[in-house]
Amino acid sequence: MGWEYGIRATEPAILPEVVKRLASVLTFTNMYSLEHHANGFVLNREDPSWPRALEVWIEEASGVEEIADGALYIYCLFHIWGEEARGWMQQMEQETRQVEGGLIWFEL
Repeated sequence: MGWEYGIRATEPAILPEVVKRLASVLTFTNMYSLEHHANGFVLNREDPSWPRALEVWIEEASGVEEIADGALYIYCLFHIWGEEARGWMQQMEQETRQVEGGLIWFEL
């Protein structure tokens, strides 16, 4: 489907704040809009054929090799590829390095 990544934390209680921080660091053009949700966010684009560019959610693990079932983690789904998506990933990775709490990215 796209690039899928997870972010786990040694302190899962920080995940809601991390999601807010990730949303705040993204830079994008006016052809995109950020839609906030209680447990994540979606970066939409003005393209009816492929409206979602990025989704970030706090999810409960089930069958995820890197995390015990029931543990919370951040799920990141990049629907688009290329330099733009790579830039968002780099912005998000840089922000997670600023957060204390043992955040670790892993590929799904």
